[in-house]
Amino acid sequence: MKSMSSTVERTSEEDIIRILVEQAPVGVSIVQDGKFCYVNSYFSTTTGYTTDELIGKDSFILIVPEDREMVRENTSKMLKGEFLTPYQFRVTCKDGSIIWVMATVKSIQYHERKAFLGNYMEITGRKKVEDALKDSEERYKELANSITDVFFAMDEHLRYTYWNKASEVLTGIRAGDALGKSIREIFPDKPWRRRSEKVYRDVLRTQQSQTFMNEYDTNGRHYIFEISAYPSRGGISVFVRDITERKQAVEALRQSEEIYRTILEDMEDAYFEVDLGGHFTFVNNSVCHNLGYSKEELIGMSYKDFTIEDDIESVFQVFNEVYQTGVPNNGFPWKTLRKDGSHGFAETSVSLILDDKGKIIGFRGVGRDITERRRVEEALRQSEENYRVLFDSSVIGTIVLDAETMKMAMINQAAAKMFGFSSAEEARGADPFDFIRPEDKERISKIATENLFGQDSQQVYELGAFTKDGREIWISAAGASINHEGKLAGLISFTEITEQKKQRENIIMTDRLASLGELTSGAAHELNNPLTSIIGFSELLLEREVPDGIREDLKLINKEARRAASVTNNLLSFARKHSPAKQLNQINNIIEDVLELRDHEHKVNHIDVERHLDPDLPEVMVDYFQMQQVFMNIIINAEYFMIKTHNRGALTITTQKENSTVRISFADDGPGITPENLGWIFDPFFTTKEAGSGTGLGLSICHGIVNEHSGQIYVRSQLGKGATIFVELPIKNRAHIKSLL
Repeated sequence: MKSMSSTVERTSEEDIIRILVEQAPVGVSIVQDGKFCYVNSYFSTTTGYTTDELIGKDSFILIVPEDREMVRENTSKMLKGEFLTPYQFRVTCKDGSIIWVMATVKSIQYHERKAFLGNYMEITGRKKVEDALKDSEERYKELANSITDVFFAMDEHLRYTYWNKASEVLTGIRAGDALGKSIREIFPDKPWRRRSEKVYRDVLRTQQSQTFMNEYDTNGRHYIFEISAYPSRGGISVFVRDITERKQAVEALRQSEEIYRTILEDMEDAYFEVDLGGHFTFVNNSVCHNLGYSKEELIGMSYKDFTIEDDIESVFQVFNEVYQTGVPNNGFPWKTLRKDGSHGFAETSVSLILDDKGKIIGFRGVGRDITERRRVEEALRQSEENYRVLFDSSVIGTIVLDAETMKMAMINQAAAKMFGFSSAEEARGADPFDFIRPEDKERISKIATENLFGQDSQQVYELGAFTKDGREIWISAAGASINHEGKLAGLISFTEITEQKKQRENIIMTDRLASLGELTSGAAHELNNPLTSIIGFSELLLEREVPDGIREDLKLINKEARRAASVTNNLLSFARKHSPAKQLNQINNIIEDVLELRDHEHKVNHIDVERHLDPDLPEVMVDYFQMQQVFMNIIINAEYFMIKTHNRGALTITTQKENSTVRISFADDGPGITPENLGWIFDPFFTTKEAGSGTGLGLSICHGIVNEHSGQIYVRSQLGKGATIFVELPIKNRAHIKSLL
C-alpha cells in the first residue's frame, strides 16, 4: 500500500508540472538528438505549427538560416556556462512570417536520456520599439550635426560624449579626438575654460540650466559666445552660440549713445534722467546752470531736495501718473529751489525709461526755465490788485469770489458778456457753480478750496461751462487768493478758448491722420510693386498653353492679386491729401469703399456685416474723403467694442431717405453705452477705451465734419444690447446745388 501511495503522489506532481508548462506564457521545448520531442501550447501557437507537425522535426528548421550559426554558438556557450544572458534570434512561422524570440537553453535528463530544455519568449514588438529608438537616436545625431550652432554633450565627469560638426569646424578638433576626453584634456588652462568648467559643475550639482557669456580665441579670431548648459540624463548638454557680431553691434550702439549724450550736454533746455526713487542719474549742463549745482552734487540727489516743499506732492503725482499709465506728461510746472535759496520755475515734460526687456527703470525729462515768465505773471497779478480801475475795463473775464459764500462779489463786463448777461450788475451775486458742468463741480470746488483760498494758485485750468442761455463754452481760468474788503476772496480770470480748443484738437488730429496717411501710402506703394508683377506674369502665363487645372489656379491668382491691388489703390486714395471739395456723391458707394478697406479685419475678427442699402438713395452734396473718414471712425469704434466684448461681432449698416435727408445708421451688438456716458461720447478726448487704445477724438471729429455738412449725428443705445450711431445729411435740390457751384 505504501509503494502504491508514493506512486500516486509522484504521478500527481508530474501532472501538475505538465499542466504548468502547458499553460506557461512562454514557449517551452525539449530537444533530443537534435529533434523536437516536446513543445508546449505557447510554442505551437506562436509558430503556427501543431504539436504533431513539430515532434520529430529538426529543431533548427524553424530558425532563419542567417541566424543558425549564431544560435549554435550561443547555445554551446550557454550549456558550458560561458554565456548567461538570453540571446535573440529570428524564427520563421508556418505562415512564412518572421518573429523575434529571446531564448535560454539548459541540459536535462528526459526519459533517462540527455536532452536540452529551451525557453522562448516572443519579443517582436519590443524589437520594433528598440529599432525605432535606434532610428530616433540616429536622426537625433543627424539633427545635432546639421545645426549651425556648436552643440556637445558631457557625462558627469565632464567627459565629452557627443561632439557635433559645428564643434569640429570651430575648434578644429575632430569628434573622434574629443569623445571620451575631459574638458581639461582638450583645452588649455585659460580663464574662459575654468569659468566654463565651474558653470558645468554647477549645472550637474544643482540640476538647473544656466546661460552665460564667455570669450574664446581660436584661428586668430576673438569670439564672444552665449553658452547654455542644460542638465540631461547622466550629464549635461551644451549649446554654444556665436554672438560676436551682436556684441559688436552693441558697442556701436554705445558709441552712438555717446554722441547722443554729447548733444544732450550742449542743448539749451534742461535734460535729466532719474531712477524710480527720483534720484538723478544723469543731468546736462543746463540743469546745473538752472539749479546752481555741479554735476557731482546733483548725481544721486533726490528731486525733493530742489523742489519747493508745497510742490513735492504734485510733482510726485505727475511722475506716478506717467509710471501707472505709461503716457508721457507733455508739460507741467515745477517750482524749484536753487542752491542759493532763490526760487525758479520750469515747464517740464516727463516720459518713461525702459530697459531692453520693456521693464520700467526710471524717467527722463526735458525742462525749460520759465522763471522770468512766472515773475512777470506775478507782477501782473500784483498790478491788478493795485490798480482796481483796470478790472472793469479788462477784456479778460474776471470775477472776485467770496470765500465764505462762494458767490460772485465782483464781475467785470467781459465775464458778464462771456456768460450771456446783459451787464455786470445782472451777474453780480450769482453762484458761479451754477454755470459749471455738473460732473466738474466737485473738482472745481476742491480746486477753489485747496488751491485758491489755501495759497496762491500756480495752475491754469481748462474747463467746460454753460452760459446763461445754455450754450456750452470752454474757458481757461486761473486764480489767486486776495483780500477783498477785509475778507478772504479769490480773484479768478478767464478767457474763452472754445475756438482755440477746437483748432488745437483739429491740428492734433490732422497731424496724426497725416502721419497715418504717409504710413498707409508707403505701405500701399510697396505692395503695388509685387502685385503688379504677379498680375503681369500670371496674365503672360495664361496666354500660354497650360493644363486646365493650372489655368484655373492662374486665374485665381490673377483675380486675387487684382483684388489686393484694388485695396491698395483705395488705401492710396484714402491716404492722399485732399482739399475740401463738396460735390454730389452716392453715400452707398462711400460705405462700400470703407467696408472694402476693413474687409480683412472683419474676416480675421469674425465680424459679420449686414447691409441694408437703399438702391434708390439720392446723391448728396458732401466731401467724399471727409465722409469716408466719418464712416471709417464709426466702424472702427464699433469693431473695437464688439471684439473686446465677445471676440466677434455683427454690424448692420442701413441707408434710407427720410423726408429731405439721407439717414445712415451703424448698429453693432457690442456692450452698449451707459446712460451717464451717452451725453459725452462726441466730446473731445472723452473715451471709455483702455489706456493707449484711443484718443477720444474719433467721434468728436465725426461730429465736427457732419456739422460742417449741415447734418447731425447722434446715438441710441441700450446697455448690454449694443449701440446705433445715426448720421443724417440734407438733400439739396439741383437749383440750390447749382447756386453753390
